Amino acid sequence: MNHTLAAWILAVPALAAATGAGAIDVLKLQVTEQGRRYVVEFEAQLAAEPQAVIAVLTDFANYQHLDSRILIARLTGTRNGLPLLYTRLRGCLGSVFCRSMDRYELVEEQPERLVATAIPGEGDLRFGLAVTRLERRAGGTRVRYRNEFEPSFWMPRWLVRKAMHTTLRAGTLEMFQAIEARAGSGE
Repeated sequence: MNHTLAAWILAVPALAAATGAGAIDVLKLQVTEQGRRYVVEFEAQLAAEPQAVIAVLTDFANYQHLDSRILIARLTGTRNGLPLLYTRLRGCLGSVFCRSMDRYELVEEQPERLVATAIPGEGDLRFGLAVTRLERRAGGTRVRYRNEFEPSFWMPRWLVRKAMHTTLRAGTLEMFQAIEARAGSGE
């Protein structure tokens, strides 16, 4: 995001068993921590073609359809020649800790690559970098996605660690299943 997006900081309960997606073969889905940063690494084979996948990933106005945590996503202008994307997410860890989170990112689109870099001091990320790489493979697209971020707000890690890992895995899977479904249907 989150792509990114995104997605990806706080989420609704796990949706790992979500259905309705097209042909997606998950090769890797891992959530780790590096210091105070969360790192999501995802790799999958999608049936959709790369140009359809990138079209979905750059359709910012429809990000709410990719991830149930996204409330708002819109371009708010440009900075340094790059589109500035504003995203508001809402999520809960368990039934106790819920919050909204604002994210401001510069989005750089390259052939078969999308890079979203959070702007420190704007929004709720101290650091954020999401890189999505696409590679044409027989019958579709190989996607490699890495999202690394550090919230600027305090969370009791000992309390939220397990829920964050579960939420990030489920949210990432949900997002790419939705990307596959939208790209495969030509939406």
